[in-house]
Amino acid sequence: MGVAVEVRKNPKSTTWYMATILDVRGDLIRVSFEDAIWPCRDVPASSVRRCPAREVEDDFSPNVDDIVEVSVSASESNPCGWCLGRVKTIKNAFYFIGFVGGNQKGQDLIVERSALRLRNSELPIDAAKLQRRLVSPDAELRAWISTPDSQGCLNQVQRKARLLLALWCKEEHPKVLLIGDERAVSLAEKLLEIHFRYQVEMQRFHEQRLDFIERLSERQRWYNSQAREEFTVEQGLMGKIIGKKGEHIRPVRERHGVEITLVDDNRPDRSTTTIIVTGPSVEAVRKAREELEYVTVKVPIEASQIGWILGKNLQNITDIARKAELHYARFDAKNNAVELFGLRHQVDVAKLLIEVHLEYLPVYHDMDQEQDAIQQSFDELDGSKKGKKGKGNEWGKGKDWEKGNKDIDQEEDVRWQDKKGQGRGDSGKRAWGSKGRGTDEDPRGVGGKNGGPDKKGDSLEEAASRGPPGDGRGKRGGRKGGK
Repeated sequence: MGVAVEVRKNPKSTTWYMATILDVRGDLIRVSFEDAIWPCRDVPASSVRRCPAREVEDDFSPNVDDIVEVSVSASESNPCGWCLGRVKTIKNAFYFIGFVGGNQKGQDLIVERSALRLRNSELPIDAAKLQRRLVSPDAELRAWISTPDSQGCLNQVQRKARLLLALWCKEEHPKVLLIGDERAVSLAEKLLEIHFRYQVEMQRFHEQRLDFIERLSERQRWYNSQAREEFTVEQGLMGKIIGKKGEHIRPVRERHGVEITLVDDNRPDRSTTTIIVTGPSVEAVRKAREELEYVTVKVPIEASQIGWILGKNLQNITDIARKAELHYARFDAKNNAVELFGLRHQVDVAKLLIEVHLEYLPVYHDMDQEQDAIQQSFDELDGSKKGKKGKGNEWGKGKDWEKGNKDIDQEEDVRWQDKKGQGRGDSGKRAWGSKGRGTDEDPRGVGGKNGGPDKKGDSLEEAASRGPPGDGRGKRGGRKGGK
């Protein structure tokens, strides 16, 4: 579609009708009219002029006797247009316009200012100065040149270069037709060169985009068929997870046949990184995650529990770290907490071991109190036997106790066994445990039916497997004696 123009019926007419250029052939310009009120026709170039750049000036305020052009509405017999007239008078913002030139016999019009414009200064088109030029687009644009998008591009070139016409010709190899004066056609060619260059790049991008969309759809279908887990880890642990040149993450990927994606949001203040694991099965994804999810956890410890958890020379906490296969376990004195570092499942095991270990602390505390009470009983008993030779200790050690108090010893042995559930070891040491006697290998009686873990020597596994410690009562007798 060509540029909008104004045409007149003959060289003497002062009324110009709105039309659109369809083609230019020699001295004739073929035009069409709005709503096809008039059929398409060939008009001499001398009866065609361009429309003014602006129909109505904002500051346009005509005075009496000014020559203006007044808008003429379309009718059944004529298209809309502009007619030359003179301002006769102005009343209450209404203008009384009388026609001039070939329309002097017409009836005066009364209009508002918006229906007036300055006289169009565009000259009729000089056909002798017009040029026709065909421009061939790149081969990659032959399909694009016939699309509505290309027509919008040509309309812009037509307007900016002030061409009369810019359109593509439907031939075996489509071309762009440019019609205008020499300056307009030359400028239009330069503008088209820029448009064509970028359109080629956009066309390539569009083709790549379609390819990417198809690949994305395939990948989405693949992801939908895969098991998937997502988790976050501390940013500072990424080096441990990836390993030097990927020496840790690569074997995990290959071993379980999974895809591992590290989501990087590029924020300088980020503290965590998201890891997405996808694979053919839930089991494969779970195992891969177990080998990647490193965590650091601090387990709060009460002040009274610190020595019990750490152990002598850190033996207890070292043993827990070894059994859970942690990378390390250390005590944070500032926060009174045990810091555990390792894979999540390793840390979970270590936390469970600490929890079970703590369950035995009150048991051993009670055992210590009961041992102190027994010791006190022996001390009181020894004090009442001042006339005897020698003094045995609280656990029946001492030669004089064995010789001088044989009957008492036998009586006490029975009484402790019946009432307290205690026996005596082969070496004379008192043992702990219901219905159990101490031995050289088990001097505290932990071999008894309900024996507790040894306070100093038992490992956590042995303590956990043995069950809760005995309560110090015999099978039949209570603390004060039974029937």
